[in-house]
Amino acid sequence: MESPAITLVPIGNGSPCTDTEIQRRVATSPKGKRTTQFVAYRDKCEVGFVALDDIPELDCLVLYELFIPAQLRGSGLGTRLLKKVEAIGRAEGYRRITLFPRPLEPGFPAERLLAWYYRHGYAERADCPTELEKTI
Repeated sequence: MESPAITLVPIGNGSPCTDTEIQRRVATSPKGKRTTQFVAYRDKCEVGFVALDDIPELDCLVLYELFIPAQLRGSGLGTRLLKKVEAIGRAEGYRRITLFPRPLEPGFPAERLLAWYYRHGYAERADCPTELEKTI
């Protein structure tokens, strides 16, 4: 049986979510003038947070943050959310997704995060080795 779809809902004036971990992430997430923040839902339940920067002149969608609450990690939600972001990028006409991988929580191993992105097809950018990208 297919898992329920992930839906991204843009955050407007104030957070539409009730999950305290997601609320904390939203509150501490910097937001630039090109950043759109989303709460991710599955079956009307809050399962994550995403921040994207739309930069058409660079022909890339920047994944600024992807966050899954601790109690939901290891369930495949991060992978599903990443695939949703990639689908958005393709639908918007972008050729690639780029990101700067950094743990969002103190003590989370950066190597583990890098390995996760590598498994999902991301690689170091030739012109900026501190960033990763994937052709979509």
